[in-house]
Amino acid sequence: MQTKFIMLALSAALFSAGASATYRVDVKCLDEVTLTDIHAGYITTAKSGPDLGNAVVISWEKNGQVGETSFNIFKNLNDYPGMGFFDMAMLALDRGSPVSAWGNDATCSTGIHQFKIGRPKFGNGGAA
Repeated sequence: MQTKFIMLALSAALFSAGASATYRVDVKCLDEVTLTDIHAGYITTAKSGPDLGNAVVISWEKNGQVGETSFNIFKNLNDYPGMGFFDMAMLALDRGSPVSAWGNDATCSTGIHQFKIGRPKFGNGGAA
């Protein structure tokens, strides 16, 4: 019994060491960009796939550069946090607020899992 426990503990330690080498927490993917478009639905180009029609891809620009990124597959429209992310993205798009976002790998290849909007820097924040 003791040998099995030692082997299990050793396996768990090796697995966690391997996982920590590839998994990072809070890697900044977007730094105060302005959203230009939000695309939701069955998006085959979403980083985690179309997620049965629940994927969200946001387009952005900053200082003449443009790009797009996806919500993490666990933050899409069919996930409780995803609805909040989507609402925040819509608000940022409407107001022209700066957006920052974080992922959990070095290249943000699995999409964003943390989202922040700030106060608009210019104008009245979209108010009429």
